[in-house]
Amino acid sequence: MSATAPVLLAPERPTLPRPRRTRSARPAREPRAARCAAARPAPPARRARPLRLTRRGRLVVTCTAATLLTGAVVAVTGAFTGAAAGVERPPAPVVVTVLPGQTLSQIAGEWAPTEDWREVAVDIVQRNALADMTVRAGQRLTMPSGD
Repeated sequence: MSATAPVLLAPERPTLPRPRRTRSARPAREPRAARCAAARPAPPARRARPLRLTRRGRLVVTCTAATLLTGAVVAVTGAFTGAAAGVERPPAPVVVTVLPGQTLSQIAGEWAPTEDWREVAVDIVQRNALADMTVRAGQRLTMPSGD
């Protein structure tokens, strides 16, 4: 009986226990941001898309423009109206038509009841360039203002 013994081709190496590493013994690493930036190229710049207005957006733009335009028109019109309002215009003359049977003294007394009718009658005669105190029915007289 022949028993053969196993043949060893390579001698076994003795394994030694590995020394444990501590944190201070580790090699320094690059910061994470630097590693990421170096690893990936920058993304290409995006092209801006053209502006798209929705129906509601167009409505908002239109209403805003209309409001601004209306405000400008009101401001300009108000400036001219305000300038004209500051100038005081004399009141329009009042014209009275003489009724049948009326006299100048009656008209003067009704026109200015708190004043002496004779002074008011003289003003009416001067304003209308009358020759005397006589008036006819249907005659139109310009009355004196209250000042």
